[in-house]
Amino acid sequence: MKRSLILFAVALAAASAQADLILQQQIVTPDYNGVITMNVKGDKVRLDVNAGQPQALSTILHLSTGETITLVHGQKMFVKTQGAPAKQTNKAGAAPVPHPTGQTQKVGEYDTALYTWSKANGITGTAWVAKTFPDYARIRADLAVLDQTAGAGNGASPELSKLPGMVVRSQVTGGGETLTMALISAKEGPLADSLFGVPHGYKELPKVQPLTPAVTQPSSQKPAGNSGPASPAPAAKTTTPAAQKLPAW
Repeated sequence: MKRSLILFAVALAAASAQADLILQQQIVTPDYNGVITMNVKGDKVRLDVNAGQPQALSTILHLSTGETITLVHGQKMFVKTQGAPAKQTNKAGAAPVPHPTGQTQKVGEYDTALYTWSKANGITGTAWVAKTFPDYARIRADLAVLDQTAGAGNGASPELSKLPGMVVRSQVTGGGETLTMALISAKEGPLADSLFGVPHGYKELPKVQPLTPAVTQPSSQKPAGNSGPASPAPAAKTTTPAAQKLPAW
């Protein structure tokens, strides 16, 4: 449930044109209150959480290849995982569809229209949509990228690029928890390509190797001068590689 809420938060962090995007969003959950920063460049997305703190993490998504890079900044380590490209995992028509409520509300400097949506698993959401948000016509291209990031195509969240304006506030409830998001700022880049790769000096987190016990084949030869049945061979000792100690993070 928490994963679905966080994925939806990623999708709601959206603004700016198909030019490079830098966006900040306030995220509040029962056990988290902080700011996330999202950078979008083409089909690459970087999400920074707890920037400047010991537990700072960054997640970099390469949507065209399916590669994900997680940066553990406090220990200068990284993890790479390989998945399917976003275009292969998204399923058309799977995302929940937000519906207009007819209600309006002022959020900051914007007049917004309220949209709601729900899923069969009990998750419900409300989005405050600013139809007059500056340059929204250009912003939609980046929203479509973020829809892929959050898995809107596989039903995890609505496709925000289909809404008629910018989501400046949102709320998602599920499993007895509520996640609230508010747009802080949005501006254009440009962003350096290096922002979407592994920084210099970072080391890859060692992968845990599966345990493979050694197998000793039993001997088929009988001892010389012994006509009786062969004595059972002593049990073969198994050896396993030493467990790798993972850093705490």
